[in-house]
Formats: sequence, C-alpha cells, structure tokens
Amino acid sequence: MGVHGLTTYLRENQRVLGKTIQFPPKRISDDTVTTIVIDGLSFVYQLYEQSRLPWVYGGEYDTFARCVIQVVEAWIAVGLKVYFVFDGPSPDLKIPTIISRLNRTNVQNSLLFFRTSQTSRSTTRFLRENRIIPPLAFLSCVEALGDFAKGNSSLEVHFADEEGDPYAVELAGRLGAYVGGNDSDFMILNSGRYAGYIPLEEMFWTAAPPVGESPSTHNDPEDGFQTVVSKTKKRSNPVTQPTYFGLIPPEELPSSELVLSATVYTPSTLASHLKLPTTLLPLLASLVGNDFSNKSTTQRNVQSLFFERSLTVAQRITRAANTLSSIINAATQKRNAKHRLGSVMDLIDRTVNALLVRSPTSLAAGEIDSIVDRIVTAALQYAIDKYEGDVLYGPASLWPTPICALHGGDTCPLPNLFSRALPPSQEPVNNVDGVPARDNVLALRSLYLKAFRTGKLQPKVVDTLNTGTFWPRIFLDNPDIENVAVSIGRPIRLWVYALLEDGVGLPESQEADVADGSASEGHDAEEEDPDELIDVVEEDSDRDADLLAPLRGELRRLRGTEAIGSEAVPASISSRSRSRPSTRQKRVTEYVRRSTRVAPEQVSVPDIAALMISSGFDGSLDPEAWVPVQLRNSEERMALFLHILGSNIPAVKNIPSDGLMAVLVLRWIVQTLHQRALENEMSKEREKERWTRQEARSLLAFYRSPLSNVGLDKDTTASQAVANGQHASLPTPTIPLADRNVQLMAQVLMAIETIHLLAQVLSLTDQVPTNTHMLSGQRFHTFLTHSTSDPEEMAPGVWEACTASLDDAFAVEKPKKPTKSKAEQVKPVGKTNNKATRPGQGMFSLLVNDAA
Repeated sequence: MGVHGLTTYLRENQRVLGKTIQFPPKRISDDTVTTIVIDGLSFVYQLYEQSRLPWVYGGEYDTFARCVIQVVEAWIAVGLKVYFVFDGPSPDLKIPTIISRLNRTNVQNSLLFFRTSQTSRSTTRFLRENRIIPPLAFLSCVEALGDFAKGNSSLEVHFADEEGDPYAVELAGRLGAYVGGNDSDFMILNSGRYAGYIPLEEMFWTAAPPVGESPSTHNDPEDGFQTVVSKTKKRSNPVTQPTYFGLIPPEELPSSELVLSATVYTPSTLASHLKLPTTLLPLLASLVGNDFSNKSTTQRNVQSLFFERSLTVAQRITRAANTLSSIINAATQKRNAKHRLGSVMDLIDRTVNALLVRSPTSLAAGEIDSIVDRIVTAALQYAIDKYEGDVLYGPASLWPTPICALHGGDTCPLPNLFSRALPPSQEPVNNVDGVPARDNVLALRSLYLKAFRTGKLQPKVVDTLNTGTFWPRIFLDNPDIENVAVSIGRPIRLWVYALLEDGVGLPESQEADVADGSASEGHDAEEEDPDELIDVVEEDSDRDADLLAPLRGELRRLRGTEAIGSEAVPASISSRSRSRPSTRQKRVTEYVRRSTRVAPEQVSVPDIAALMISSGFDGSLDPEAWVPVQLRNSEERMALFLHILGSNIPAVKNIPSDGLMAVLVLRWIVQTLHQRALENEMSKEREKERWTRQEARSLLAFYRSPLSNVGLDKDTTASQAVANGQHASLPTPTIPLADRNVQLMAQVLMAIETIHLLAQVLSLTDQVPTNTHMLSGQRFHTFLTHSTSDPEEMAPGVWEACTASLDDAFAVEKPKKPTKSKAEQVKPVGKTNNKATRPGQGMFSLLVNDAA
C-alpha cells in the first residue's frame, strides 16, 4: 500500500530521515498526554501477524479481541490518547488496485492451499508464506474497540468519509497528533499540525527504569533520538533495558512499568532530503507510482515507461526526485528564460518527457497526454480540505456538525450517498399520514449516517451506495466449486440491495459505459469526490509555495458539475416512495472469485415489494401507505429479517439474542444447500455439499464452548512468546486440515458476514449480535474432527430451533469403519498350491507334471 518503494527507502535511510521518540509511563512523564491516530486496517494486519495466531482454521477471533484490548490498554498506560480511523468507501480509481491486490494475495494463496497436499500445507513455512487475514478480523477489532471506548475517554473510533489515509492525516493535523500505520502515503499527505508518521512495524517496548530514574535518553542530533518526558525531570545515565519488539506488550511486566519507543518520519524531512518543496511530494508519489497511478488494468504501467528494470525502488525515487529538482532549479534561474515554467502542467509535462527511458516518438499518438492526465489525477488524491473553522486546533475543532467530525454538511460526501432517493421536486409527495416521502428518506439518511459513524454499518454497504459495487471477503474456498460468496451470500445480498434501493437509492447502472468497455475498469477522472480538496501545507519560504494550486480550479469545476448533476438524477425504482420511477434497471457489480481470479458480476437489483410477494411475506405491502422497512418498528423489521433467512418460526423467535446468530447461520446454510440439491435432482455433487447433523452440532458447540471443553489450551503461547521477544513462529497445526472442514468453515464465515450485513441494513445489530469474541476456527475444526459435541449439552430449545422444518435437509450420516488394533489385524492368507516345487525345478516343470 502507498507509494511504491517508499517504505524501503525510509528503512534504508532511517538514520537520516527518522527520529526515535519514547513514551514513558505516566509516573515518569507527569501524566503528559500525547495524541496518536492509528490507521485501523494497518493495525488489524500488523497485530494479527505479530500475534502468531493460526489463520488457516478461519480465525482465532476470541484471542485476537483480547490482543486488541491488551495493546490499547498498554498505549493508554504510557500516556497516549488514541484515535482509530477505519476506511470508508473506496473510490472508483482504486478498483484496479484492489483487484490486483486480491488476485495476488487472497485468490492465489487460496488456490495454492487447495493444490497442495494436506501434509505440505500444514507446515510452518507454508502457513507463513501464504497467510490470509481471516475475514472477520476487521469486525472483531471494531467490536472490541467499540466496547472498550464506551468506558474509556482515551480511545475514540472514527470511520472515514472515503479513504482512511487522508482522513487520518487531516484528523492528526487538527489535533497535533502522530499517525501510526504501515502505509507510506502518510509521508506524502500533510495538514495543519500533523506531527509525523510512525510505522507500526517499528514500535517496540522496553522496561521503565526504577522509581526516581528517568528512561534511558539521549538527544544526539545525528541519530535523531528524542524522548517525550517532562522538562522538570532530571536526566540520568543511560541504562540498558531489554527490548520487546512488536505491538503486543510483554506480559511479565505491568503496563505501568513499560516504555513505548517508535520512529517518527515527517514529510518536511523527506522533502528536504530529496531537495524538493513539500508541496511537490504528491507529484513525486504519482510519478514513482501509487494506488491511483494506473486507472485500468488494460493500460500500460506508467512506471515501466519511466524506469529501467535494473533500478531498485530506492533508485527510482532518487531519479524521479532529481529530475523534478533539476527542472525546478533550471526554471528559477533568471538568465535561462527558455526554461521557465508557465504552469504546473508545464512542470508535469516536462518531467514526464524527461523521465521517459525511450524516445517520445516511440509512443502512440496522444499517449503522453494520457500519461500526464493519469499523473495529475493520482497527485490530486493527496489533496486535503483546508480547514477554516472558528476553533483552529484541538478536540474542540472536531464535529462541526453531527454527521462528520471534520467537515461541514456541505462538504462531507456521505450525506449525498445516503439520499439518492430524494424526490427531485421540493414539494411533498406520497404523503403517509402527513409525513412526505422526502422526510422518510431524510430520516433514514440520518439513521444510516449515525450507524456508519458508530461502526454499526459496514463500509461495504457504503461502497454499494457510492460506486454500485460490493466486495465479498475472500478466504480459503475450494476453487473447483462455486464460491460461497455466490452460493451462500448472494441470496441474502439481493434483499440488502433491494432494501437500500427502496430506502435511500442506489447509483444508476453504467450500462452505456459497459457497452463501450470502460465501466469495468473504473470511471473517468471527472467522477471524483465532491469535496474541495486543497493541500494545506503552509510554509514561510517561497520555495514551498503550493505549486499544484493552478489545478484546484479545474478540480472544483469538475466536482461542482458532478455534484449538481447527481442531485437531479432519480435513483429509486420504487413507485411507492418516489413520485416517478427510474427508467433504467439498477445493478450492483459484485467482485467475486471466479476460478483463479477476481471478476465482476452484474447483479440486477429486484424491487423490494416484488421480493416480498414472491417469497410469501405477509407484512404490510400497501403501496398507498408505504414506509421503508428500515423505518418501521422493530417487530416488523425482525419479522422480515427472519423471513428472509427462512427462520420466521416460533422456535427461533424464542431463542435469546446471544444465541440467535448461531441458529440463523446454521439454518441458512443447511436449507440453502438442501435447496441447491433439490434443484439439481439430488446430484452426487450437490448431495456431498449438504451438512450432516453431527457437523451442525459442531457449529453450535463452536459458538458456545470454551477451548477447555474439548481438551485444548487457549492459543496464547505464541502471542506471549512474541511479546517476550522470542519471535515465535506460526505453530504447526495439530488438527488435520481436511478439504471438507475448510469448506464448511468458508460457508460459516460467509453466512456470518452476510447475515450481519442484513442485520445492519435493518438496524437489528443489537437484537442479533455476531459475538465474534466467542469464535475460534481451531475449535470448530476440532469438533468436526473429533465429534465431541452432544445435543444434550446445549441450551434448551436450541437444537429444536435448528432442526424445525429441516428434518429432511440434513445429509445421512455415513457410518465410520471401525479401526482394528494391531493385534486384531490378521494378514490375509493367499491361495497356495499343494504341489510344492522341488529344489532345482522351476514353474515350467509344474506344468509338465500337471499335463502328465
């Protein structure tokens, strides 16, 4: 992620560009509080990797949630005020990058897993080199942080309007904070009082000195080492302390006796080292390559035209920076008037031509102009809104409106995404007891905005509202059969799309663009975020004047045109909530695994009333008094929720909320696979897909039993070893990784994700909690392997709720062949010939004797 090769460049030049700081415990720092903003996605990836938890079984979410809280508590103990920022919807420009990344990691690693023998894929090396982050790790982290933040003011969780990186830096600029993550884009972005970028992978812990002594400190300007400590404390001689690398603090020491150390990099230091103005770092990043440099997978890679293959990533950064610097220096010399720059576009054009490794005449007509456009578009993604609020900085500058912590209602892009179904006319239409349909949309928009900001509405939902796309999480899934995102998840997602279209409206389908072959790779640069993005780096010298400023007017013009056009486009097809229906069929593009790659699939969005009627739902369907389902009372919403999942029966309704998700997941998988088998006349392949009753019991036990019930210890030894600096490797699985069990786990994970998505859209997350903190994939595989669960051990009514009306949906248990002991195993006696051969005679002589 981020700028290609910049992370390596920083690591190679750490002594020049980096500065080490320390965060001692509060007893040493006189309760000094330092603010840090954490990139949530980087945190999830880094922590799960450092925890050394097994991933191959589907995820150890119970232990992972404890690791999350353990790290946050240790950060707060050393005086950090922590703000977590998670990504919002992804822009169109990033779709090719996301596809490439998924193909290179999730899809290829899953394919390699199923093409490798069971013995080989269980080795430590294989698991380390082909790691896939479990699909519910993100949800587990968000839920753990949300629960912890309710009782601790030192932690806040934010969800960005779009990409999380600009939001995190803008938030840090308001608060004068550091940003922690593993994305080199934080070295390019800049805003306000942004204190600098701290790579999470370069954090480490040391033991605090005894009472009365300060931490080992020295401020040698050559190595850039600085300690955050009160000025009133006296410095003492350095004392060597043991070092514990990683995010997870050592467990043998209390949090109050730990010192956190980290390396800080700032954009100004990098720009000074490269001899460039700070405002040109975005242009440098787009020339070297970032997530937005290549809008299409079919276009030629820009960087292949700029750099020879023999150059290292660090050499590419140096070459691009030197080229930019030489052009700027030549333009500033008064005696060389012919080298003066007329505009920033002139600078970009000259730089592109100077970087080309081959003659420009070897390129096709217009290709240089196309390259320049792509460079400009990629550079503009780093621009950040200029803040001009009444309160300049600090926590008081946040939340100017209830809908966004950083932006006002006219600049935040989210409200427009949740209000596509607003009637084009300002006149009230379709009054329902005096409440116009416009008020229904506004009420639902307010409901969804609040849910998104509090983590109760996934960014994947907002992706559907923003770009008309959906990205099911890809994990271990047999590539030789239909993937679970289609077989298990899509029937539920059709309801999700229909509910969103009826309530707030989905974007128009890009049918014309698809016909021209352009929509599948992303939209043009004009279709960008409706924000006014401005680089707010303020420097006293003329050298750091904003050289990209001339591009802003064109960006504002383009985005202003888009914002005006988007409000006038009718987006809802529901005649019940709109004065006029849309003339085009809405479609959502799902990016799912198709064999060995991620491919887009167009899914038509059905009408919600048609779905209700065709499925036999007996709720309110009066078109003259229509109210979106999301705004109805909880009883009606729960009734539709259970109806969609085929579980609107008394036995399920009586299950307590804590155990409801397990029952719903099991029932949905069993009846879905059974229906697929019926549709294919119980073919052999479809019959194999169906679950047995013992597998169903294993799922229920997986949701309710601790590890100790099955004779396993909690898998914390690996994470403890990492925290203690022992660098433990991934444990070799002791539970067989059977293809059948892996596929069952894939179905369970997809069912949990999709049912939780439906619960969020219907605002039922409190009634149907996911309880990810209880889940352990290793435990589920143990139950499947050893069959240790018994229905008599379950809570009353649970098994009855799971099997009600599904008696014929389970596959018949195949009796296992009894294994004989070695003493009982008798070697088969072969048939012998009673005519033995005499010494010196061969087999031919026997034939002669028989003939005689």
